[in-house]
Amino acid sequence: MEEFVKVGDYAALAAHCEDAELKAPNGIAHPEAYGCLLAAYLLLNELDHAKLLWQRLPMEVKQSHNELSDLWEIGKKLWKHEFSAIYDLVKSTQWPDYLSPLVSALVDVTRNRVLLLISRSYTKIRIDDVSSLTGLSGPDLLQVINSRGWDLDSATNLCSPKQADLEGVRPKPSHEKLAKLTDLVSFLEN
Repeated sequence: MEEFVKVGDYAALAAHCEDAELKAPNGIAHPEAYGCLLAAYLLLNELDHAKLLWQRLPMEVKQSHNELSDLWEIGKKLWKHEFSAIYDLVKSTQWPDYLSPLVSALVDVTRNRVLLLISRSYTKIRIDDVSSLTGLSGPDLLQVINSRGWDLDSATNLCSPKQADLEGVRPKPSHEKLAKLTDLVSFLEN
């Protein structure tokens, strides 16, 4: 599994873990396989798959491996678009070695998704809101804003995101477009 994590091939990681689950004796895989699979689903933004995995996890595995519950808490926060809570949960949890790189990648992926949503949704946004949505503050936040070429008005504390460059992005099938549109509308309403 480590080789998939190193190269960032989370789809292959998910496939590998799914295969491990299917081939497991008595249908119960090693808890690490479940943790990696749950993290891979969250990284791929396949929240419905993550929810179904959580529901089929054996109760004794859920109870004896708290990191799985913590990971699912992140999944629930993603589902509800409670981004600041995600960053707080990640910081307050001691992650086991096998999950630590996946959770770190999940924070980066989530932050990049949020920044993309912001750039596609807002012409102006308060800097405090950007901070809350990204889990960044101070110099780290300013570095991200500057690296994306966003304008920052210090007098009003408003940030003007530049429209994200979507050149080279492949067209999505209509069901994926509908899911993205739903995410965007939900993000704007919350």
